[in-house]
Amino acid sequence: MTDTRLPETLHAWQRLAPDRPAFVTFWATGPDTAVDGVFRVSALRPAADGNGWESFDRFARPFEDSEDATATKRMLREYGVGSAELEGADDARTAWSALREFLGERPLVVPDAEAFDAWNGRYARGSAALAERIGLCDLAALLLPGRLASLREGLIDALTDGADRPSSLAVSPADLQAATAGLLERFAKLGADAHALAAVGYTAAHARLTVVDEPAAARLALALRLVDRPSGWTASADGGLFHGTELEDGWLSASRTEEDELPDLVDALEPRWTDELRRFAAESVLPSRSEGPTPFDPGDRSLLDDCFQLHLPAAFAGGTGAYRESQHRVAREVADCLGEKREAEAQLLLVHAPTGTGKTLAYLLPLMLWAKRHGLRAAVATYTRALQEQAMEREVPRALGALRRAGVAGDMRVAMLKGRENYLCWRALKLAAPEPSAGADEWLAWTQLALFATSDVDGDLNRFPQRPPLALDSERSYHGALGDLVRASRAQTSCCRQSDDKRTCAAEVARERAMRSHVVITNHSFALARQDLFCHLVFDECEHLHDQAHGAWSHAFPLRHATRLCEQLYSDGRLRARSWLVRWNKKLVPGTAAHSSLRAAIEHTDELRLATSALMRELEEFITWRRDLERSRDVRDEHSLLREYTADPRGEDLIRVRVGWQKVGNRLDAALSELVEQTEALKLRGTARLRRGLDLVRADLGELLEALTAWIPLSDGKPRFSPQTFHDVEESSSGELVLVARVLLPDEYLGRFYYPQLQTGILLSATTWLRGGFEAQSSYLGLARAQNPAENEERPPCPLSTMRAPEVFDYSRVVALLPRDVPHPSKDKGAYVRHLRDFLCELGERTRGRILVLLTNSEDTKRLGAELEGFFRARRIPLYYQGMPGVAKEELGELFRRRTDSILLGVDTFWYGADFPGETLEYLVIARLPYGVPDRYHYAQCAALGVAEQRRRIYLPRALAKFRQGFGRLMRSKADRGCVFLMDPRVSDPRHRMFLDELPLSRDFRPDPSGARLVRGDTQHCLREALAHMGMLADTERRGLGLPARDSDAPRAPKTPTLPAPPPVLDVELDDLPY
Repeated sequence: MTDTRLPETLHAWQRLAPDRPAFVTFWATGPDTAVDGVFRVSALRPAADGNGWESFDRFARPFEDSEDATATKRMLREYGVGSAELEGADDARTAWSALREFLGERPLVVPDAEAFDAWNGRYARGSAALAERIGLCDLAALLLPGRLASLREGLIDALTDGADRPSSLAVSPADLQAATAGLLERFAKLGADAHALAAVGYTAAHARLTVVDEPAAARLALALRLVDRPSGWTASADGGLFHGTELEDGWLSASRTEEDELPDLVDALEPRWTDELRRFAAESVLPSRSEGPTPFDPGDRSLLDDCFQLHLPAAFAGGTGAYRESQHRVAREVADCLGEKREAEAQLLLVHAPTGTGKTLAYLLPLMLWAKRHGLRAAVATYTRALQEQAMEREVPRALGALRRAGVAGDMRVAMLKGRENYLCWRALKLAAPEPSAGADEWLAWTQLALFATSDVDGDLNRFPQRPPLALDSERSYHGALGDLVRASRAQTSCCRQSDDKRTCAAEVARERAMRSHVVITNHSFALARQDLFCHLVFDECEHLHDQAHGAWSHAFPLRHATRLCEQLYSDGRLRARSWLVRWNKKLVPGTAAHSSLRAAIEHTDELRLATSALMRELEEFITWRRDLERSRDVRDEHSLLREYTADPRGEDLIRVRVGWQKVGNRLDAALSELVEQTEALKLRGTARLRRGLDLVRADLGELLEALTAWIPLSDGKPRFSPQTFHDVEESSSGELVLVARVLLPDEYLGRFYYPQLQTGILLSATTWLRGGFEAQSSYLGLARAQNPAENEERPPCPLSTMRAPEVFDYSRVVALLPRDVPHPSKDKGAYVRHLRDFLCELGERTRGRILVLLTNSEDTKRLGAELEGFFRARRIPLYYQGMPGVAKEELGELFRRRTDSILLGVDTFWYGADFPGETLEYLVIARLPYGVPDRYHYAQCAALGVAEQRRRIYLPRALAKFRQGFGRLMRSKADRGCVFLMDPRVSDPRHRMFLDELPLSRDFRPDPSGARLVRGDTQHCLREALAHMGMLADTERRGLGLPARDSDAPRAPKTPTLPAPPPVLDVELDDLPY
């Protein structure tokens, strides 16, 4: 947003009339109130005489096109509303009209503004819309941005006592009022300086919004007035004040300072995590490496047994939880490995823990007891940062509770640690404070992030909301401002050198806390990158270690990053005013040493821009040469073309410009370093922020230089490629060029260089048992390599133990279905996609959703989702798909989980780790076998290992593990049941039948009473068997959607409306290449 003028005063919101808002709640059949039915509307408004509250409560028929007032299962389960309550109810439009009349023109507080606007918009056409409103979610995002604000549906429960409600959705206006008061109470506790910061920041944002976005300005003004004038709404129905809200009207506006006083105000503030630093700073740093024997104490083993036999069962299911023998067995095995006598070699353990084992507690409890007993620092590495948080927030408290009940005394310290860039640096945030010329987006984003720093104990940016705190006319503009701010405020390597700055840098505080903790929850990527921090490690979801090692130890040089770096430093275009060296030029006096360094930096930036253009031209020459050669060369031999090109005289110019770019980059780095050094002594206002900008650019430049050096390594000016590295120029689908140096065999690096440096390595997953043993995953993860050193390696073998826990779930509750009339996905992809689309229409219409579809190609997913949208919208069945406009990948799982009767189409993210227990997921569709698409990197591995060995050691273990993980999405608890459709006909072929062997099936030749039943037939027969298994046949017959009882191979006309045929697809049969 750009401002053309500002109001005369920056606190116009304070001049508006006092607010006595009404509180409105509404109950709906689903989360999308634009299409779902609202069946109850309730409100509280201030009484006409100013004393107390008046209430409104109205039931409505949820479905507009029907006189049927029958309650759905969801209404009964989540709201406690049955058909009796709906008898005689009006239609929703009548209820809306009555609510509008009851509320009048007063402002509204609602739980979720987006959901309310969607419902209000359905009936406001041609009528006066309801008055201005603010959502509790928006208010929380403004006042306490972070973990609390992200709860959304669980927010009212978090702010009140929701024990008497059927679910977190069944809230009343009184609950909403109490939650709003609870939010105000928490905000009030932040302190006077934080209140002043909020007042000045949001007042500045409001002043600018009044120029460019009046509706957003009105919403922000309403939020500020609610906080500033609590007397109009903090009296409860019984006349008393909510606890903690005894505030005088005008308390927030009275704390406001002027914009030019913001730097002094920020200097007086400290982020919340400094309190954490003071709490644990007195503790000693714990060693990561053990010296001498560290047995698992017999007394601790007895405590461990008590935890699993007594205390954990008592903690689950209201004290009636069952003892999990398999979980206990895994815990004992982990304890045995930790207590092994160690010489020089690492002790390695590979565990197969099937879904439902409860493996997180199985390794956490013995690790905690052992680390505390010996005063050591041990770590748990999960696959993703999201799984880190899940372990820390859900499982660690359970483990600590069990240990307390078992009588474990003393301080058990557990911390979470991520890479530095995940944390907020307070010094950097202060330097990024908005300038007077900044627009509304900058003020809004910075104020919100600063309040996050004053309230979040960790400063973890993954908890900071990425969506605007209130609806804006241009969310894209806000996202741009927020993205720039977060990049500028992230902690960086050596970003804080002074002790005072380190004390307020969340990355430094997180590291110091982790160094003093017995157990650190981290992630694979960080554990691999910072091997110096941990010697005793548990790797959860270990099947991802191979790919994580590849990512951690490889290099990439995107050409667009080099171009962007030059633009950030010095630009003649639209970014000129924001480029760092242009801004420095306004500060420095010509003729000074600092100005001379500035001119040198500008000159070297121009040289780097020219060097980047020259590099691009030479790369285009190489690409042209490569494409010409690919016409006559076998695809399996294309992996070596870069090596061949640089060895040929025609590749000399490419090497020359690569050397030139490196030299210019080094000169630029030296000039920027000199400029930073010479300006540190200057007492010019705003130069600290500019130096921070140069530090960020230098960090990016250093990464590019490192990647370029790895891409074509040189010795005496000649290429010296490593046989352990794959060097290439890759092209994205958009034509972007990326120079890469990839670790060729990650398992080799893990086994040779990583595991031997550990003292304990425990690896767990639900997919470590493949093809009837541990051999496949042992090779894929590099454990076999650690166990068998080469002759020239001067190290002892690493002992490897294995353990397989039994299956926990009764898979007889599942039916696996193999339709045999599905077209071959590689031979006729167009026919396959059409068949899959029509099948999903038939399945979704009959089941009303509850379907997860796992696909292997993101473009196919987007196209399929777009084609299905209209069909399911007409049937009021929400459809979500990865890549759908306006929905982030991280939001899809929550949307699917919130709406029981919905459909989700996803790719890689949802094959792993997605947890949808209960009725949310009852039908799983695996669209294709998850083979990776062979590329030049794949064929380089084949050349290094041999085709058969690469397939055995890398290609098949990855595909089989992904397939098993995908199948595991269905059963997430013992009460779950459902159907799995395997829509790839190749799964029945002898060459691909190993995929079926990985599933817990009951087969004719291998009957298993706890295995899933396997059904083969045409698609119609499989649909009927699935509906019969789920008890849905009578329901579908009643709705006129019955299926024929006979299994026939005869083609059938689809019962779904004809959909547009997808465009023809050029498909190369890569999955079926001979091996």
